[in-house]
Amino acid sequence: MSKTEPYDLHAGPGYRLTLAARKNQQFFERKLSELGLTRQMWAILISVGTRNITLPGEIAQYIGVNRTSVSRSLRQMEAKNFLKRSGGTDDRRTTHIHLTKMGKQALKTSMPMAQAAQDNLRKRLSEAEVKLLSDLLDKLLAGDTDTISGL
Repeated sequence: MSKTEPYDLHAGPGYRLTLAARKNQQFFERKLSELGLTRQMWAILISVGTRNITLPGEIAQYIGVNRTSVSRSLRQMEAKNFLKRSGGTDDRRTTHIHLTKMGKQALKTSMPMAQAAQDNLRKRLSEAEVKLLSDLLDKLLAGDTDTISGL
């Protein structure tokens, strides 16, 4: 591209990567909204319910967002009765997160929705392309420790 040519927005890989991610995100979030969840809330359910991560800072680290964003979601999720917070036994400043019955049910109900979102992407690609895409995304994310403000 010469200096006189305008920037071609649709040729930029970052722009196209963002579009593809956002379209998949919208597909999944439409389904999650039926449960009263956002994508970030769902990631927190996954962290606590399948990985047994109970500390807010560790949840933030696991899903790759900043702790402030996780704290905001935890408050919302507690208000909706998806989880409860409790103080630590040794250090009262420590907060542990536990799923409620409703949170466990939301996690169980959301798993097929997550699979549908994955299938929505995979149906457009061959297995070799899925592997290549996964490898390329790993390469793009390698060594990047910056957190984002939300999912």
